[in-house]
Amino acid sequence: MRSVIKVLAFTSTKRIAIYKSLCRLSSVSSPKPPVMLTTTSMNMNDLWLQLTKQLEEQIKLEDDRYRKASERSWEINAALVRCEMAHDASISDSARDATISKEEAALDELVKRTVLAPGMYNNIVHDNNSDTNTSIEGEIIVHPRAPRLGSLGNKMEDYARYKAFHHFLAEEKLLSPNAVCFVAMKDDIPRNILTDEEYIGGACIGLCHDLAKCGVTRACNAVEDTTVVPFIQRVRNVVSLILEELLQFDFRNGPLRRKYDSTKYALKAIETVLYELSVAGVVGGHSSLVVSGGKTDDAGATKKMKLDEDEEGKTAHDIAMQQGDDESSPIPRKEIGDIRERLDHRDKLRENLIKSCRDGQKAAKQAIFALHRGDARNAWKLLADCEQCVKTQLLPILEEEPTLRYGSFSGVLEEYVEGVLFYTWLHGIGDIGKGTNQPAGKVLLPNEFSLKISTEDYLGGLCDLTGEIGRFAIARGTVRDKVGVKLCLESNKSIFMTLKMLGRLPKNVSKKVSAVSSSVDKLERLLYEQSLMEMTGRKEFSSSVEEHASGFENDAEDN
Repeated sequence: MRSVIKVLAFTSTKRIAIYKSLCRLSSVSSPKPPVMLTTTSMNMNDLWLQLTKQLEEQIKLEDDRYRKASERSWEINAALVRCEMAHDASISDSARDATISKEEAALDELVKRTVLAPGMYNNIVHDNNSDTNTSIEGEIIVHPRAPRLGSLGNKMEDYARYKAFHHFLAEEKLLSPNAVCFVAMKDDIPRNILTDEEYIGGACIGLCHDLAKCGVTRACNAVEDTTVVPFIQRVRNVVSLILEELLQFDFRNGPLRRKYDSTKYALKAIETVLYELSVAGVVGGHSSLVVSGGKTDDAGATKKMKLDEDEEGKTAHDIAMQQGDDESSPIPRKEIGDIRERLDHRDKLRENLIKSCRDGQKAAKQAIFALHRGDARNAWKLLADCEQCVKTQLLPILEEEPTLRYGSFSGVLEEYVEGVLFYTWLHGIGDIGKGTNQPAGKVLLPNEFSLKISTEDYLGGLCDLTGEIGRFAIARGTVRDKVGVKLCLESNKSIFMTLKMLGRLPKNVSKKVSAVSSSVDKLERLLYEQSLMEMTGRKEFSSSVEEHASGFENDAEDN
């Protein structure tokens, strides 16, 4: 029995100091016999069943929406493949043209139906505002910048890439973002099919790579076809112009920046083909393959992406913009410049959001610390500050740019959910500031929060709640409150069983399940060791869990 029970090996002075500090954490002002915790009279089984049912319904609904979006992505992909096959079909020209027209019409119709379908978007930011989220007819209004579900964004980029490539082959110009094929109409209200990022990634960067491949393919027939070298030269010039325009962008680290970095390799591949054809023409005696000096210089400064300044310090890009040569230029400079300004504005919104998120997340964290100190009134004030920060500072930014919904903002909501859940678990939803050593044991349901939260945010905060309950259990264990520890164990075990019953969880939440399981194991061990203390009649006792109490602090957050 002595090998099981660990007696404190400190001096009496250290024992008293540790005991007093732990008593303060558990809201016990003096080492008198503590007030024992008792379970609440509410039916906790019904609460957890109701919570599980709500979460199951919401997860099923979201899974169904993502499944439909994934199926639509495959449909668009198949339609794109059929269009490409129609272009490569070995049939008569008239039959090929008819097949291409038929397949492209089906593709355009499928894309427009996708763009106009509210179920293809994550409109959670605007779903919270029922007044402005529906039209007079009751139809759902989707924000123009609402994130697409699944991989629909990638497919829209592929669609832009396909349209831009075949438009260039026909017109030798870059397709404008305001082109008719990129606008969907519903009730005489236009909606852009592509976002700015999808246009840049598909119709600009993707086009450069497709033109590089096309140049290599056509170079195979350079001897028989005298138009190959001039065509590749024009391709080189257009890719150089696109690259020069993209150089004006301040891309932040992300997918678009990585795609931009690859564009220079497309230009290099085209220039390499021109060089190799020229060398082959000189050696083989094919004068049509030799790239003349005059034609090589047509690219001017754009070939090497130089922005040489004139006497007044203006770059070649500035001069071109002032001349207003969009009609003669193969690329829509003005439209691309407008996209650059919008992206810069969104980057500023993102920076403001991140800065404001720090304040909200800090308030929520401080509220949790205040709850552990027994300062319920200050904790409630801090949670109210966090909520006010979300409503007045963060939501206005998200209503303008909903793509910022994830990342820092999700972290704030998750911390807020954790703080509110912990407060409610301790004090219920009664009078504010009247703290007690008797936890209410209540857990708020997702629809009981004043802020609109996603299922992922709620589950993340619920998992983190187990860590706070574990820390509270340690504080109760130091004052030998076995009933209180048991209540903490029951709460964490109920959360763990709820997560297991849900089965399929969001990716970020599934990483935290192991931490929840670990918290249950620790509390079971703590309860067991307290039972041993009662059986032996010892008054001086330290469990192995108490000695490692800090393990509860960040178990869920670290996963």
